[in-house]
Amino acid sequence: MLLLALALVPALFTAWLHPKRPAWSWTRPTVTELPLADAERLTPPVIWLDARPDEEYAAQHVPGALSLNEDRWEELLPKFMAVWQPGMRVVVYCDSQRCDASRAVAVRLRHELRIDNVFVLQGGWTAWREAHKP
Repeated sequence: MLLLALALVPALFTAWLHPKRPAWSWTRPTVTELPLADAERLTPPVIWLDARPDEEYAAQHVPGALSLNEDRWEELLPKFMAVWQPGMRVVVYCDSQRCDASRAVAVRLRHELRIDNVFVLQGGWTAWREAHKP
């Protein structure tokens, strides 16, 4: 028991000071949601990211959007990083209002890459498609 108590002190100290320490908060990280009209009015440069599965992205996507989903994060991230520059705004979307993939990608961009100007498109691909019907 004494050995366990002695090991706990440096472990807690390391967890508190380590630069890659886990988030100890139970609150869900916030990401700003933008209605489509506001997202389209963002001053360039803006990067649009499609967080849907590859098949859906291949079938149709916002013109110029890059694919970045959690399934292939490590594979797709370098393409995003080649385009992104500090200060750029990023709009992430998935299928609809109920889809959490865009929020997950946005949170990872904020948390892992420390990108501040990341937004989630309210209504996702469904909102885009409805607004841009031929």
